[in-house]
Amino acid sequence: MMADFVIPKGQDFEFSIKVIEKDSFLAQDLTNMSTAKFRLIKLDDSSLVTTIDMVLVDATNGILKGSIANTVTSTLVLDRGSKEDGYYLKPVYQGSMTITFSDGTESINVLIDKILVAPTGV
Repeated sequence: MMADFVIPKGQDFEFSIKVIEKDSFLAQDLTNMSTAKFRLIKLDDSSLVTTIDMVLVDATNGILKGSIANTVTSTLVLDRGSKEDGYYLKPVYQGSMTITFSDGTESINVLIDKILVAPTGV
């Protein structure tokens, strides 16, 4: 099960992603990683909101780190369910990440299908 990806509206947002090998629970070795790009995309019209260059934090454990500035998060839209359902957060965005390698290893493409935006009072 994947944890919810929730971006706080109007605040700087730092996040980490652990890349695992396909059909496994083992970490993907990212030693020969060339680039890693994360794209935030609106669900309703597939428009690109922002592209982030991910930073390699721990190659052998497959950990990447990214950051979205508050200038971007303050423009994000949040959506909620009805009062009867407790005003739950509804996904408005999705994420797409592409990791390329310098040694000819096949690139990795990942889709984070539901990204939520949380109100912060900003």
